Amino acid sequence: MKLPTFARSCCTTPTALCFWAAAALVLYGGGLLLGTVWPTMRGHDDTLVLAAMSGACFLNYWRNRTLHCIVTGPVFLVSAVVTALSRAGIWHVDQVLLWGLVLTAVALAFIVEWRTVRSQRRASSA
Repeated sequence: MKLPTFARSCCTTPTALCFWAAAALVLYGGGLLLGTVWPTMRGHDDTLVLAAMSGACFLNYWRNRTLHCIVTGPVFLVSAVVTALSRAGIWHVDQVLLWGLVLTAVALAFIVEWRTVRSQRRASSA
């Protein structure tokens, strides 16, 4: 029987954190380069940061199977879209509230990961 994806996930390691940071920096740098070609993007720094963090989460999950990336990747992506729509004047969203929700979601994702990994370790040692 094949385990569900989240059951095969693992906890965050220093290697996974470094991979995520490197991926986020590369994606953000690519976005900054895009801003030189497409000047309209220059006013969307927070959108670019959120999109880079989302891409890094998806890459990190694909490579390291970190459990929290299942949650944080989509949260960052949705936040990037909401921020872009807000900056374009289509929606009016309080950025402080949006970033507060993003930070809360990230914290909850890490708590779920730590509790899940701890319970899996207890079950495997018993």
